[in-house]
Amino acid sequence: MAENQESLQDSSVSSRITLFNQQAEQHKNWMMINPFAHYNVSEIPKRTFSKDEYGRAPTGSLSEQRSLQASVRALEEILQLCDIIQKSGRVDPIDGRRVLAFGQLFETYNNISDKLLATLLGARKYGFVDFSGETLFQGRDDTEPVRLLRPFEELQTDIIAKVADLRCDFTEKPEESNLLRED
Repeated sequence: MAENQESLQDSSVSSRITLFNQQAEQHKNWMMINPFAHYNVSEIPKRTFSKDEYGRAPTGSLSEQRSLQASVRALEEILQLCDIIQKSGRVDPIDGRRVLAFGQLFETYNNISDKLLATLLGARKYGFVDFSGETLFQGRDDTEPVRLLRPFEELQTDIIAKVADLRCDFTEKPEESNLLRED
């Protein structure tokens, strides 16, 4: 019986030693890639990334989840911007698209959010709106037209599909959105 107890203690001690060694090895590996753990820059091992991984958060990380949530919020703001142009804008007689002057858009959207220019640039990047020049300035470009590039219903369907795709990538249940609510 004493022999049995000694083997239990040995296995308990050996399993603890093994667990400690595993944790020490994991910590050592982490410190090898941690850029703040080295005193000399030449000691830092060079990390390699594929083109798909470069500039992106590691898959499944909280950073990736926050990035996806930020993308959803940005698309929701773009949809709101397009909705304002649709409701407050006029139909351009030349091409039949909805157009709203930047000054009027600024006054209307400023009550909703203070990120109009960033939202406009994002909407232009995705191909939802267009305006001339690199950026627009309040006062100077108040008469500059901002136009929807496609019918609003088509833009709304496209944005909602993109949001749904992003939400499918979440690891946790996302917050409910008011995208599908009709005003």
